[in-house]
Amino acid sequence: MSGLSKKRRAKLQQKLDEDYGYRQYADRDVEVREGACGHGVHAVRQFLPGELVIEICGQVLSQKKYDGSTYVMEMDDEWYLEPTIPGAYLNHSCNPNAELLKLTDSSMGIIAICNIEPGSEITFDYQWTAGDWVPRCQCGAPNCRGWVVGADSLEEMKEFAKEQKQKSKRKK
Repeated sequence: MSGLSKKRRAKLQQKLDEDYGYRQYADRDVEVREGACGHGVHAVRQFLPGELVIEICGQVLSQKKYDGSTYVMEMDDEWYLEPTIPGAYLNHSCNPNAELLKLTDSSMGIIAICNIEPGSEITFDYQWTAGDWVPRCQCGAPNCRGWVVGADSLEEMKEFAKEQKQKSKRKK
């Protein structure tokens, strides 16, 4: 059996989205919608600095037994949170308007760190550590670091990328 063509997959995904809304979310405060970097969480109303924007719930998983995903959030040294919607659609920015904090043993919170106007995408700084799986940053902020890593991991990421580039040149 052959796989789905891109065109067929896109058509079926659109039908799923329309009929079931798996990738949609909206309440009085936030909504998930298509943005510059794919789906993102956008403010429906104004949020003031220090205000809780959303509580992020999901499955709490042991770091020892889970490799993670691109959505997983580190709760502490032992636990990850695999977030449900809308938390799974929060995007990174090197110039974020919110920060991620642990609220309870089973939830995280997105807190506004500046005034967030209605329609604005809600973002936080992922601050990942350097590694071969880290993507280039596309946030477009004036202070963009170029990688989805924390400022303290930037030099290590640049060195890692340089080494990877040299390795791929040698293979050719």
